[in-house]
Amino acid sequence: MIEQQYENVRYLQFSHYSPFPELIHGVFTRVGGFSEAPYSSLNTSAPPRGGGDTFPNVIRNRQLALQALQLSGTPSATLWQVHGADVLTLDLANEWRTDWANMSYYERAWTPSTIRQGDALISQEREVAMALSFADCVPLTFYDPIQHVMGMAHGGWRGTARGIAMATVEAMQATFGSRPEDIYAGIAPAIGPCCYEVSQEVQELFLGRQEFPTMPTNPAYRERIQDSAIFSTIQLPDRPSLRLDLQETNRQQLLMTGLTAEHIEVMRICTSCHTEQFFSHRKENGQTGRFVVIMALNAAAQ
Repeated sequence: MIEQQYENVRYLQFSHYSPFPELIHGVFTRVGGFSEAPYSSLNTSAPPRGGGDTFPNVIRNRQLALQALQLSGTPSATLWQVHGADVLTLDLANEWRTDWANMSYYERAWTPSTIRQGDALISQEREVAMALSFADCVPLTFYDPIQHVMGMAHGGWRGTARGIAMATVEAMQATFGSRPEDIYAGIAPAIGPCCYEVSQEVQELFLGRQEFPTMPTNPAYRERIQDSAIFSTIQLPDRPSLRLDLQETNRQQLLMTGLTAEHIEVMRICTSCHTEQFFSHRKENGQTGRFVVIMALNAAAQ
């Protein structure tokens, strides 16, 4: 893990992407933006996802994050995240909106036709940024330096129980011919098992004893999801507490999909334990913002 700073903005980078100068990426902390409490300060999500922050603040924060990565003015795309396992391909020939960092993003209503729904993006597009925002869910990043394919996924517990990590790798294979053993993956800060108490129902969904009423889990993933799930029980003074390790569960799913252990880097930082650095929906009772992860390929990627 590499720590970076641009003016007052602080962001992290995965060390194992360093040999690939064509890949630009940053996992941004909450530090250094324009938003006021409880969204202070680099909040990149406005209503309905980001609480009561203002659109101008959020747009300024997005532009600042792009500027920190020397991507000022770069077209940038995002997703309407729905906690599923759908993987979309960012292809500018198919009328993707790329105004994530412009006020026009909020001047049109959020509908499926204007903001595409899904929880992972893959692309070979050059000089276009992909951006997803988080506050406890697992940010997953992917890069295949052979085919020059980048990817990013949003791994909350629902998406993880639906196999979003595996779906992203398989989409890279099917769409761009990536081989799992060539893919480098990064797992960014997320809520840790130290803080992430879950219900018995969550465990039942991971173990296949229950099924989601909508967006059911792909049956082809069921056994691997069950085997990957890392649960533990902590004894509190008054009761036992069931915990889920989302980062490790996603790492296991990546291994089961064919990635090598050497190609998976994990930033083992709990967002709930470190609200001075990251937004945490759980710790801050929903009154918080979202930190952003950005990826882009520069023109040198051939």
